[in-house]
Amino acid sequence: MSVSLILIPAALAAATAISAAGGIGALTQLGGAHEHDETPDAATADSGPRPIEVRTRMKDPDLLGDALRDLGATHVTQAADDVTAVIDGIELRMTRSEDGVWAAHFEREDGLELDEATAAGIVARLDAAYALRVQQTVAARIRERAESAGFELVSETRDDDDTVTMVLDVKDYA
Repeated sequence: MSVSLILIPAALAAATAISAAGGIGALTQLGGAHEHDETPDAATADSGPRPIEVRTRMKDPDLLGDALRDLGATHVTQAADDVTAVIDGIELRMTRSEDGVWAAHFEREDGLELDEATAAGIVARLDAAYALRVQQTVAARIRERAESAGFELVSETRDDDDTVTMVLDVKDYA
């Protein structure tokens, strides 16, 4: 059995009032069991993967591929709107719609049922790895452009949680 997660861009999620906390937010089952109901609807129980909605910040397929590799994923292939990989014995295929919404489809290589918590855990790890890649990219751009923008990079530190702090000084042109 497989699980599919619909990864809603953070801006769209906020605009449509999906409540979330942190990078990926809370899971909301679509068309299936209610939040505290243990019995799925009959239509969902026999119709294959249950889609789940998850808030995310992922947009760039190159950074997404790099983040997957950072997590130890193998067989990573990327296209503009399609990324596939194998991570922790689970086949992951991510597709992006014309609206910019990513859908993550998970299937265990051994054919056994994949639980939603495992899929959500992979997305949480991927979201964190993606955020780190975005931070690295932004920091590199700041380093590259600081001088031409009239700044000097005075110092750069990294905290235990990988937070980067840069101190820029305005150049004196006097």
